[in-house]
Amino acid sequence: MYIRSVASYLPPRTSTQQAVDDGLYDAKDLGFMQLTGALFAGDTSPAEMATAAARTALERGGVTSQELDYLIHSNVYQPGPHAWSLPGYILRELGGGKASVLELRTGCSGMLSSVELAVAQLTGAQRYSNVLLTAAENFDPWMERWKSDVYITGDAASALLLSSTSGFARVVSAASGSSPELEKMNRGSEPLHPPGETAVVDLRVRHAVVTDTMGDREAANIMAAQYVELAERAAADGGIKLADVDKLVYHNMAGFIVGFFAEQMGLSLEHSTWEFGRTLGHLGCSDQAVGLEHLLLTGELSPGDRVMLLAASAGFATSCILLEILDVPDWPAPAPIAG
Repeated sequence: MYIRSVASYLPPRTSTQQAVDDGLYDAKDLGFMQLTGALFAGDTSPAEMATAAARTALERGGVTSQELDYLIHSNVYQPGPHAWSLPGYILRELGGGKASVLELRTGCSGMLSSVELAVAQLTGAQRYSNVLLTAAENFDPWMERWKSDVYITGDAASALLLSSTSGFARVVSAASGSSPELEKMNRGSEPLHPPGETAVVDLRVRHAVVTDTMGDREAANIMAAQYVELAERAAADGGIKLADVDKLVYHNMAGFIVGFFAEQMGLSLEHSTWEFGRTLGHLGCSDQAVGLEHLLLTGELSPGDRVMLLAASAGFATSCILLEILDVPDWPAPAPIAG
């Protein structure tokens, strides 16, 4: 199976230094986490951003919406009206068609979970040809953006077009799993019902419910063990060792976090896209696709390179995808991010 194209929609950036000057961000966090900015979409909806990214992905892939067999959209928070289909909206805006549509709300690993589902659709009984994956997030009004533990949330959208016939990258292998002992990190002490969909989420408060019991280090070690297990499985299934991985695309978080997890896998911070990601914020489900697009457009990839996409979300769920770069597309460079 192949990735035929990748695209993104990246709104303007606000610098962390400006946030400190405005009293929004703690100067201690600025020095500790080494993050330089976050993207803010303002009043632009996730649906509009996702449609823009999807349109670019179809143009780059040379496919029309009528040729799509399946469209899967991923998000973290409620993306619009209740009892409404965002992927149905995207398909209509792209020009319509008869593709099946599905929305996933599995958290920040949603795009990679979508890849796993897409591969099953492309290789299974249905034998689909083209599957479009989208993700988008506008974290207002859901998040305390500047108090999100080891990252700052950023708004963005991304799209991947998967094909059964050809593409710039081959999906070599996939692995996923979970560590349910960390499930409470994203729930905290909140009641299970009624849902608090209008409440602003402060993840530091939620995470403390778990880390106050087991400690930050123990929680991080549980995550790291799962990352290593899945990364080693994906590498072995692809016939390589982890040391053969050329690039790692993880979430856009504090440098010490990305570096720690990379080192547990025998890699380094330099293998990752952290230098780019630290300017964007944690983009929900879009970190990996946006990072992959950046590597392609900046000439950091060559045919034969192995790229590992790694993502985690509430649950505590983790997904890992191993890619082999077959070709570097000659796509026009996007306009610089404003701000």
